[in-house]
Amino acid sequence: MEFTPFARQTLLLVEDNPKIAEFVRIYLERADYTVLVAEGCREGMELLQQQQPDLILLDVLLDDGTGFDFCRTVRRGGLDGSMARLVNVPILMLTAKADECDRLEGFRCGADDYVTKPFSPDELVCRVQAILRRSNGISHGVLEAGPLAIDPVRHEVKIGQRVLEMAPKEFELLYILASNAGQVYSREYLLERVWGYSYAGNTRTVDVHVNRLRQKLSVEEGCDAMITTEWGVGYKFVALEAAVQAREVGATVAA
Repeated sequence: MEFTPFARQTLLLVEDNPKIAEFVRIYLERADYTVLVAEGCREGMELLQQQQPDLILLDVLLDDGTGFDFCRTVRRGGLDGSMARLVNVPILMLTAKADECDRLEGFRCGADDYVTKPFSPDELVCRVQAILRRSNGISHGVLEAGPLAIDPVRHEVKIGQRVLEMAPKEFELLYILASNAGQVYSREYLLERVWGYSYAGNTRTVDVHVNRLRQKLSVEEGCDAMITTEWGVGYKFVALEAAVQAREVGATVAA
């Protein structure tokens, strides 16, 4: 497929199920994206040699390889370094593999988001839009906020030179919040994204993990306040300066 540059953003969909590929393509084109479709790893890599997509949507289980390996290859800039220009292209994985270990593997190999099948096409479009809004051309790599650094490839969180021990779900929760700084997420949404199920209205699990994250981040003054509570709504991640300022204002009011 030939690509002519113009205002519409271009997405590459790597999906070997023709019905799913057509379904996804239709919805994304309705959202005003140009969609390139590859039926497998080989065709996807061939298109990437020629094209510069703004985002890659990637199935995990493909006839000629896995999406995990495809993602790693892109993040390395290709097998021979010939695709170095693509290392920061956002990658969203589409897959029926919903286990926690599979989602974490997706993040470790460099994915920016992970959507399990079956999925809502409207939600998929919204996630694509959100990734593209926040990417600004650079989505992959270490997330940095003040002294805090979150490495999705190494699955590592640092404050300065200190490595913080993180359970898998703690890391995934922090990564989601920090990847979308300033955006408020409901407890129900975070429960579904991180644990993969709805828990009959009991969102205490999210609160417990947020409290654990705050305790671990508190090794550096003010970092624990970077995860803020929006009462009656959920949680959001803010910059260190904003967190410290909000804490100072709260202390003044309390006094």
